[in-house]
Amino acid sequence: MNRFLFKSLMSLSFAATLALQAVPASAGYEKASLRYEVEAPQKLGLNYDVYAGGFKALAATLAMDLDPKAYDMSLTAKTQGTIGSLFPWEATYETSGRAKDGAPVPTLHTARSSWKKDEKVTEMQFAPNGDVLKTTTHEDNKTKVKKDFDPKLTTDAVDMLTGALQMLQHSGQTSKCEGTFPVFDGKRRFNITLHDDGTEKLEKSKYSAFNGDALRCTLKVEPVAGFKKKDKERGWMAVQAHTEARKKPPTLWLAQMEQNGPMVPVRMEIASAYGSVVAHLTGLQNK
Repeated sequence: MNRFLFKSLMSLSFAATLALQAVPASAGYEKASLRYEVEAPQKLGLNYDVYAGGFKALAATLAMDLDPKAYDMSLTAKTQGTIGSLFPWEATYETSGRAKDGAPVPTLHTARSSWKKDEKVTEMQFAPNGDVLKTTTHEDNKTKVKKDFDPKLTTDAVDMLTGALQMLQHSGQTSKCEGTFPVFDGKRRFNITLHDDGTEKLEKSKYSAFNGDALRCTLKVEPVAGFKKKDKERGWMAVQAHTEARKKPPTLWLAQMEQNGPMVPVRMEIASAYGSVVAHLTGLQNK
């Protein structure tokens, strides 16, 4: 259950996480999708509640500090309630980067997660041109450093949070939810593909703080390289297979919370054999 919730949340920020494949984008699309446009500093804190099978399962915060020349993003998540007691899991993901030739280029990405008393920390360091320099993983009192990567894994790929930023900015620039975005998580490369499904009016409720029109998108993760057979039979990939069997792909809603503000996730729904997962935006802070 904890893996399922984790992958669901990462989908939300990568617009999730949000912790997950090979459909190349056209040259014209790639140029548009990688454009980094921030005219003035913007700081946002977005709070989400995630429900699984009707029970509150996760509380999460997505923070964005965007500047014309640089950006910082973070996603924190922690299981809640009964599910939190049974599956005590929490995680923090952070990325710092800069704008280079109109594109967001990551500098450092850190992923820190804990399950009961076990903790894992992974750092990805990037060169000035955006290439992955090395990954450092601390787990079980051991440290592993990797510096040599197959180009199939890393070429033109970014970390998850930078990938989410690309998706959100492209949707804001085009007013559509579409495109393919390559991501490398330190071990595997996959594409996150969005398909536009028009717009929908969402109403404020006791669960959601958002009221207004939102872009409706369906989301798919496509394995490209580094995946083992077991990776395709568990976690997000297993959940995605369940949704495809039901012809109900994961759905994401994006909207601007204020005029000239960035596009942000306001809702997500996933229907699978594990039950229904729904994420609601519950609050916004302009920092």
